[in-house]
Amino acid sequence: MKKYIFAACAAFIASTSASAAKFTMYLQPSAQQASRMQNGIAAVDDSTSGSSVRLIQPEGDLKKRGTLQVLLMNQGGKSFDFGSENVTGKLADGTPIAIIPYEQLAREERGRERWRAFGAALASMNSGRYTATANYRGSSFGNVGTTSYSGFSSGTATVSGYDATAAAIQNRQIFDNVASANAVSRQALQANIRTTTVDPQQTFGGTVTFELPKSVQQSAGDVPATFVVSISGEQHTFNVLLRRR
Repeated sequence: MKKYIFAACAAFIASTSASAAKFTMYLQPSAQQASRMQNGIAAVDDSTSGSSVRLIQPEGDLKKRGTLQVLLMNQGGKSFDFGSENVTGKLADGTPIAIIPYEQLAREERGRERWRAFGAALASMNSGRYTATANYRGSSFGNVGTTSYSGFSSGTATVSGYDATAAAIQNRQIFDNVASANAVSRQALQANIRTTTVDPQQTFGGTVTFELPKSVQQSAGDVPATFVVSISGEQHTFNVLLRRR
């Protein structure tokens, strides 16, 4: 039974850690857009009569997925709803870039948490168990009646057992690590934009997660792409360049 469990774990790890090409994204502002720096990271502002949008360049390398930071302001006289569904992306050849909605990201995170709990349960099965070995050797001699004797013996002894105190400490560490990993992942998840009503003169923003098409992974050179943020009939277009590392 155990070999099937570990085989399942290995398959899951292999499926989630497969190697992927690395890219760096660079914003390519147009003449009508304003280039800015946001906490040391490049950003571009695009404005229309009813709204302004700032797109912040991803920090670090992109692999299969990446994130964009989107900040916007409602400059019109009416409220509007904004979510990841208002962001689209495509490559220069028209291939769409999938925008991953919050609901899908949340489902994926719940799956990862189940696997973490499963791994912790497996690890806890061996908590507190110990095995020790020792080599021994010795001589003996004496008399039986008027007959003397002598002897020599050697070997290895194995001792195993269970330490309840050690098990409690190890299990607490295992599940503390799982809780910490879950907390970090949930915090990252909460940064993703969920559909929100933005009132006049109010600002809103967050993270949008996207997935690179397979054709990008297969490309040997730079890949131009475009992201469009649509707000109440207005479109804010941002050109980017994906540079393979």
